[in-house]
Formats: sequence, structure tokens, C-alpha cells
Amino acid sequence: MIFIIIPALAFLSFLLGKYIFKRWFNHLSLFTFIWAGMILLYELRLLPYKEIVTATWLFIIATFLSLILGTLTYLSIKKLFPFQESTDEKKNFEFYKIFSDDSKVVRYSLFLFSFISIAGAIQHWMVLLDMFGSIPKVFLNALTIYRMNTEEGGIKGQVPFVSNFGYVAVFWGAVYTAYKGKFTFLSILPFIGIIIKETSTIGRAGILLGLFEFIFVFLLFRHCLTINDKNRFKFSKPNATISITFLLALLIFAASVVKISRVSFEQYQGASKTLRELEGNIILSPSVYLYLSAHLGVLNEFVKRQDERNLFAQNSLLPLYNFLDRLNIVERPNQYQKGYFIPMWVNTGTFIRELFADFNVFGLLLFPYLLGLLMTYLWFRLVRKGSLYILVILSYLYIIIGFSFLVMITRTSYWIISLTLNLLSVFIIAQIVKGKQSKKSEVSLGSVST
Repeated sequence: MIFIIIPALAFLSFLLGKYIFKRWFNHLSLFTFIWAGMILLYELRLLPYKEIVTATWLFIIATFLSLILGTLTYLSIKKLFPFQESTDEKKNFEFYKIFSDDSKVVRYSLFLFSFISIAGAIQHWMVLLDMFGSIPKVFLNALTIYRMNTEEGGIKGQVPFVSNFGYVAVFWGAVYTAYKGKFTFLSILPFIGIIIKETSTIGRAGILLGLFEFIFVFLLFRHCLTINDKNRFKFSKPNATISITFLLALLIFAASVVKISRVSFEQYQGASKTLRELEGNIILSPSVYLYLSAHLGVLNEFVKRQDERNLFAQNSLLPLYNFLDRLNIVERPNQYQKGYFIPMWVNTGTFIRELFADFNVFGLLLFPYLLGLLMTYLWFRLVRKGSLYILVILSYLYIIIGFSFLVMITRTSYWIISLTLNLLSVFIIAQIVKGKQSKKSEVSLGSVST
């Protein structure tokens, strides 16, 4: 029955999103795709997962309905107080201004941010090589490195935060790719630093963050350009197919290297025959199935037990608690979440778990409501104004939705740091382009007066 109800409800949700936003890609469709996919994978029971209890279903339904209600609230406000777009505002569509110098500033900035990220990632590796002696020994000690990063807050000697410039490069890479209408080397370059860094931390979430950021920025930017200039921004399908395939292959390879380092052999007790046949497969393996479905099982166990005791907003605002710990105001909470056997040990249980742990039922109702309200407002504002600041903020809210099956991504330092760096980069690059335009105007006026 579940395999009929979930696809039917998902289809209705897709239609609602398409009706509201006039595009298949929107935050309602994204949330539906992620959660319907996870539920269906979980219900396949390729691993001996437990039955989802009624309370868990209610948590999921409440979260989704709150997201929809927030979206509809803005539409109601918009209908009651219609906005009349002025001619001047359309002329000031900001996306075009940033490319007014034939994209030179954007290209040079993209190179700069990418190489800063690569330099930071290499420094991380140099520290590891100094500790363990060689690259093979680093991977042999992968679990030790992983625990040092998750339980001890990092490895001494590694320069923090520098590698976050990789996400700034990803943002500008997505913008540049969308504007040019084709994938180039500059589309791939930002991911190099991220991949090098993530292999040094034996992590995969950072790679997923970079991929989500690129996809969301690209789609939002293209959507705005297409609306404002329907004939200009056509994309080469062969170029897109080849480039996307190469990029995904690169990211999957990097994630697989990390996976192999952390788990040398995959064998899950109680796995179905279908899943056992995938053991040893580097891409489609039991751990991939586990990664895409198990978090619902953790949420289910959390809801049944409800025995965790957290500080207020401990998960949602974890970077703030870490900062206050450095000031000796509060003690830093454990960054490693409690795990459950479902029947294998997993410790991530979707953003619903963390919202409930932080704010109880109030969090499940208010946060998705405000998220839907804000994202809908920013969507229409972005289309109308074409602001790069709005593009940054909206794409990072989409990342929250993208990671909702796994964790509340705001608990990670690289989400908030890269968001801040991206906003600063928009300001700096806009000022540089504006300065170049002013100098060009002065030169033109000087020539005329002469």
C-alpha cells in the first residue's frame, strides 16, 4: 500500500509546486523528491529495518504540511498586496551587471577562490603526511582521522576555514556556467579543492554540499536568465551531458575512495539477497543503500525512545555553541550525535530529529513554516530583482532542504562560513566591477571633452 500512497502524494505535491512556481524545480518538489525517495527505499527493506511507528509518520507529515503552509502564506499575502513592477527596476536587473566587463572579474575571482581552496586542502594533507608518513598510511589510519575530526574538533596544525573558499568558487562556477550556457574547465575547477580536502578529513558531506550548491545555484540562476531573456540563454545538450557525466564520475570516485578507506569490507547482517549481490560494488553498494535510507530508521528510533537531552538549539546552532566554547562562556556540546542500531549503527536521523530535539514539536511546526515562507518570498524577489545576495541566501536555504534527509546542515561550520564568504565575495566582486565601469565612464567622458 505504501508504494501506491507515497508516489500518489508525491505526484500531487509536484503538481502543486509546478502550479505555484511555474517550474518543476522548486523547494516543494525538492523536499518531496528527497523524502518520498528515502521512504520508498526504506520500505524496500533490503536491510532488516523496523516498522515506522505512527508518531514518526506524524512528525514527517507535520513538517511537510508546515512547509506547504508557509509557502501558501506568502502567496496569500502577495495576492492581497500585489506588487507592481516598475520599468526602472527591470532595467536594474543585477545579474547582468556582474558580467559587464566580459566576465573578466568573475573568471579571475573563480580562479583565485579555487586556488585558495586547493592550497588549504594541500596544507591539510601536508599535516597528515607529517603525522603518518605516506598517503597509503593516511588511508590506513582513516578511522583514526575521522574520529579526530568528528570527536576532537579537528587535527592540530591544520589551518581551519581556508578550504571553505572552495564553496565560494563553486558558487561563481555555477553562475559563470549558467551565464555562458556551457560547461568548461571553470565548472570543474572549484571541486578539486573540495575533493582534496574531504579526502583528508575522510568525509563525504562536504562533497555533497558542493554538488548541491552547484546544482541549486545553476538552476536558480538559469531560471532567472531564461525569464528575463528567453532567447539568449540556451544550453548545449551534448556539452551538458558530457560535462555532468564527468563531474558526477569525479565526485562519485572521490566519495568511493573515502568509503573504502572507512569501511574495508561491507557485510550487513540480515541483508536481502539483492543487497548482498551488490557487495564490493564501488558505486552501488550496501553502504550507498544504507546512506540513502537509514536516517529514517534513526529518526524512527529517536521518536520511539525520546531519551536524548540537548541544550536549546544545540543541533541547529552548533557553530554558535562552538564559538561560545572558545570564549569559555559555555561548554561545547558533543559534535558526534547519538547513534542507534537499526540493526546497524547509524547516528544521523534527518533534520526532523534535530528540530524536535532542539525545539520539541514547536520546531517541527515553526521552522518548516518559516522556511517555506522565506524561500517563497526570496524566489519571487530573485526573479524580479536578480540580486546575487538573494541568490546566495536562497541557494543555501535550498541546501537545508537538500540535506534534510541526513542532518540539519546548519549544524556544520562549513555551511555558515561558506554562506558568509559567498555574501562577502558578492559585495567585493560587485564593487570591483562597479569601479571598472566608473573608470571606463571617466575615460569615455575625457575622450569626448578632449
